[in-house]
Amino acid sequence: MASPTKSLSSHHRMRSSAEFDSVFKTPSEKVHSTSFLVLAKHLSGTPGTLGLVVGKKNIPKAVARNRFKRIVRESFRHLKTRNIDYVVLAKRPPKTETKKTLRRALDDAFLKIAAAGAPDDQ
Repeated sequence: MASPTKSLSSHHRMRSSAEFDSVFKTPSEKVHSTSFLVLAKHLSGTPGTLGLVVGKKNIPKAVARNRFKRIVRESFRHLKTRNIDYVVLAKRPPKTETKKTLRRALDDAFLKIAAAGAPDDQ
């Protein structure tokens, strides 16, 4: 069993379609990459949550889909920003992409969104 510090707790994961819809309908930030699209919504007074959309059409092999999800969760877990909900949508990754390049791209995307800050009207 994984130790509590090495896993992403359940209150940091999106579970319902309403949580996903709130980010899909009105994202405050978008970051594109060759392998993924990150949508983010700045909120106030909530822990940061992560939602994943990894389709079989974009990543056909289950092993590769699970690998992608593990890498995204690990990147998010190390950042763990408050007041931002993220949804990561997988794209068809290039054949030359490695775990290291994907992780670096995800870290950069999460940091770029976190640096943008919350809008003034909230």
